[in-house]
Amino acid sequence: MKSLRRPKSITFFAVLLFLTPLLTITANAYINMLPLWGAGSIFRRLIITDILILLVYPVAAVSVFSVTRAGWWLFIVSAVGVAIYNIIAYINNPMISLFGVIIFNLLLFITAGFFFRKHIIAPYFNPRLRWWEQASRYDIELGVSLEFGGTYEIGYLEDISIGGCFIRISENIKVGSLCPLRLSLGNEISISVKGIVMRSVTDDCSLPGYGVMFKNLTETEKEGLENMLSILHRLGLGETEGGTGDEDNRMFERYSVNVSVSFRYRGEILPARLINFSTTGACIETMLDMDMGEFCGFYCMLGYNSADVDGIIKWKKTLEHHRHYGIAFINPTKKQKHDITELLGTIKALGGRVRPRDVKAYDDMVEKTLPGTPYRIFQRGKKSDNT
Repeated sequence: MKSLRRPKSITFFAVLLFLTPLLTITANAYINMLPLWGAGSIFRRLIITDILILLVYPVAAVSVFSVTRAGWWLFIVSAVGVAIYNIIAYINNPMISLFGVIIFNLLLFITAGFFFRKHIIAPYFNPRLRWWEQASRYDIELGVSLEFGGTYEIGYLEDISIGGCFIRISENIKVGSLCPLRLSLGNEISISVKGIVMRSVTDDCSLPGYGVMFKNLTETEKEGLENMLSILHRLGLGETEGGTGDEDNRMFERYSVNVSVSFRYRGEILPARLINFSTTGACIETMLDMDMGEFCGFYCMLGYNSADVDGIIKWKKTLEHHRHYGIAFINPTKKQKHDITELLGTIKALGGRVRPRDVKAYDDMVEKTLPGTPYRIFQRGKKSDNT
C-alpha cells in the first residue's frame, strides 16, 4: 500500500478540487437566493450537464493526488474542459456574469500553471522523484573515538560493561596505553571515559581489537555509563558471557552493540559495516571492490533482532580508504519483512536518524526528467523571449 503522504501543496490542491463542487453549489445558492435543500433547493435546478461538470472536480482531485503521468494529463484536460464549459455556459446564458466567468477561468489557469512548475511536474513523470513513496532510511551511529596526540580516530564498539569494553580500530595501540574514549549510542547518549588498553587481538576481522578497562571514572562518568547500559538492556541487546578476545570469566555483564553485517557476495561471506537502513534497502561500508547490479545476501543482527534478506547492489561510492554500497532488498518474504521491521525499530530506539534527501541529486534528476514532460514548452518559450 502506497503512503498517503504527499507534498503539502499537492494535498492542498487535491482537497480544494474535491471540495469545489460543494463550494460552487453553496456560492450559487447564495447568489441566486436559493435554499440548499427542500422543494425549491438549488439541487432541483441542476441539469445533467451541471452534474457532469461538477463530477469533473473530484476526478481532477484524484488525478492530482495520484501523482502519475496519466493523472497529470487528466487534470490538465479537466481544467481545460471546465474552462470551455464556462465560456459556452456564458454564451448560452446571458444571465451569467462575464466577470465571474473570467475570474473563475483565471483561477483555473493559475492552478494548472502551478502544475507546470518543474519541481511539481517532474514527480508526475518520474516515479523515482516521489520521495514520499520511498521508505525512510535511518542513519545509525554506534561508534567510539580515541584520542591520540590531540587527534581522534573512529573505531567500532563491540561490547561494553561497567568495567570496560572491547573496541575495533585501525590505529596501532600499545598494551598499557592510557587513552580517553568517547562512546556514543546514536542520539540517545554520549559519554567520555578514560581507559587502559589491557590486551590486543588480531583475528579474521579487518580491524585489530583491543580490550579496554575503564580507569578513574568520576561520578558523572559512572552515571553516564550506567545510563548507557540501562538503554542497551531495555532494548534487549544481548548480554555476553565472554567478548571477543576476552577472558572466560566476567566480573560485569557485557552488552554487544556493534552494528555489523555479514555480507554474502559471489559465494563468500564478508564483514561489513551498516551505515543506514530502511524497509527496502541499506547502505554498507566495506573495503571490498564490488560491481553494481550484482546479487548479494545481507545479514544483520542487533540485540535479539536480526534480518537476513537478499539484495542487489544499486550504487557505490569510493571513499579514501573504503567504499559505500547501496543495497536494495529483493523479493523479501513475509517473515523477512517482519524481521526488517523489528530490526528497524531497534535502530530507531538507538537514536537512528532519518537521513535527509540529497537535494543536489534530486535537482539533477528533476533536470533530467524535464525534457520528457510538457515543461519543455515553457523552456522553449523562455528561449524565444530571450532571442
